[in-house]
Amino acid sequence: MGNSSAKLTEPKAIADFLHEASIRLGIPRDRLTTAVRASQALSKDELEVMTSLVDFAQTGAPLKKRSAVSRGLVSAIKTMRESTDDPFTGVDDPMDAAEAAEEVARAESEIQAHREAFLKECISAAEAAEVAGRSRQALERLRRANRLLALRAGNQWRYPRWQFERDAPGGILPGLENVLSHLHLSPPGAAFWLFRPNDQLGGSPPIELLRRHRPEPVIQLAWEYSLMP
Repeated sequence: MGNSSAKLTEPKAIADFLHEASIRLGIPRDRLTTAVRASQALSKDELEVMTSLVDFAQTGAPLKKRSAVSRGLVSAIKTMRESTDDPFTGVDDPMDAAEAAEEVARAESEIQAHREAFLKECISAAEAAEVAGRSRQALERLRRANRLLALRAGNQWRYPRWQFERDAPGGILPGLENVLSHLHLSPPGAAFWLFRPNDQLGGSPPIELLRRHRPEPVIQLAWEYSLMP
């Protein structure tokens, strides 16, 4: 591992890695470059801000609201670079730094509330194995492969009850594994996506179509979501 890490610090190695990762993940190279730069240059506190913004997006906050938060942060940072007096003088964007911080704090509160609601729908690994008719090891493999939702609670994994269907093949809602493999969201974020009404599905939430054993449109939608910048 030491040699691999050292090699990634070389410009050509980084360029080759980003090129291959961009192809494999279907993510624009400039976004991956920014992510690598962030991991190398940002402090722990700054990375926590980035994590909060990502989690904020995954709660399903409207794009307009997310954009306002981002513009406020960018504008505040720009003003701080240009001024040694009042860092927030002249911030004309819809949201200043204080408002942006308040929005991030509110987003964190929403994320925690979403997590707690998510946990209420969960059952233990042993109960999940019994409902699905599969071993706990099999469910663990699916969870690790991002094909089954689970949330850590203490030292245990908890599984949402609604993703299992005893009479379905493998005991899991048909199509769910494929959907989750495309989404690449946190478990609460994926649950929010599944239960949120979607105009592309005639106003129905994706979970409803899965329950009706109509997974194809949902799988297609999840695949399209994975391609979004």
